[in-house]
Amino acid sequence: MKFLWYLLGFVTMILILINNPKFTTLGGFSSKSNSLNFTRSTQKNLQIIIIINICLFLGWTILYLFSSAIH
Repeated sequence: MKFLWYLLGFVTMILILINNPKFTTLGGFSSKSNSLNFTRSTQKNLQIIIIINICLFLGWTILYLFSSAIH
């Protein structure tokens, strides 16, 4: 149960970092030739996936708290 919680948190952080508008390249360290040129629809889909991951993370956190309180 904790593994899924950690995995959701990690994936959410990676998606947020990829969607960061301040970086023109993945991680900010690679060359301009590897830049991520997202279209508006791709950015919108990525933001929807991020919102879903955040909701899943919060929901899983609540479930984890309830299950640990019962035991």
